[in-house]
Amino acid sequence: MVACGPEPDPSASARATRWFAKHVDEPQPGWASLFGYMHRRFGLEALDARGRPLHRAVLADASDEWAALYRRLDDPAAAVPAARIAALESQTDRMTALALHCDRLGVPAAWPDVLAAASEAGGYALTHAALATRWTIENGCAPAERLAEIEQLQRDRLAAMAASRDALEDAYPNGTDLWLESIAMLYYLEGGDRLEPGTLDEVLVLQRPDGGWPVHSSARRSDAHATALALWVVLEHERPGARPIRWIAAPD
Repeated sequence: MVACGPEPDPSASARATRWFAKHVDEPQPGWASLFGYMHRRFGLEALDARGRPLHRAVLADASDEWAALYRRLDDPAAAVPAARIAALESQTDRMTALALHCDRLGVPAAWPDVLAAASEAGGYALTHAALATRWTIENGCAPAERLAEIEQLQRDRLAAMAASRDALEDAYPNGTDLWLESIAMLYYLEGGDRLEPGTLDEVLVLQRPDGGWPVHSSARRSDAHATALALWVVLEHERPGARPIRWIAAPD
C-alpha cells in the first residue's frame, strides 16, 4: 500500500496564502499592511516567498518610506512628521496618511467635509475615504456624530459599487481590484450585510488556478494587492465568528 499524505486544503484562503508564499518575496506596504489586520482578526498565518510572516512585513522594513507611514497600524509608537505626509503626491494618499497619524498631528476643522467630498467622488477616492474615516474614528480625531453620518453615506456608495463589477471593469483598468476593495471596505465599516447574494461566488470565480486574483478579469497575472483584498473578503465568509476589531493598534 502506498502511504498518502494529508489532502491539500482546498479552501480559497489556503490557496491564496500559498500564492503569496510562492510568488511574493518583496512585500509592499500598500497591501502588506492588510496582513496585520487579518492576523489579529482572523488568526491568519501567511508567509512570503522567503518564509517571513507577512503580518510583520511593514514593521520589519526600516528603509521604505511607505512602510514608515503604515507602521502606525501595528506600532503605537510609530510617528512621522507632518511634512512627510504633506509631500505625498496624491491627495488620496495624503488623506489616508493623515487619518492614520491624526492622533499626533491632528486634522483641520474641515476634515469631515474633506472625507465627505472624497466619498462623493467615487472610485478609489471613495474606498480610501472609507478607510480614512474609520481610522479617524479609531484615533478619536473628529466629532463621532458627523463621522457616523459620513460612514452611512459610504456604506450606501460602497454597496452600490460592490453591485457593479461589470461597470467598474469597463471604467477602470484595475476594475477587479477596485471592486474587491469596495467589498473589503464595506466589511471594515461593518456593512457586509449590504452585499448582494452571490457576491462571494463572484469573488471565488475570479480566483486564478495559481490561487491569486487579477487587477482586472482580463489581466494575465495575479496581483498581490488584489489577492490580499480578496483574501480578506474570503476570510469574512470562512471565519464568520471573527468579531470586528480596531485596525490601528491602540496605545498601551
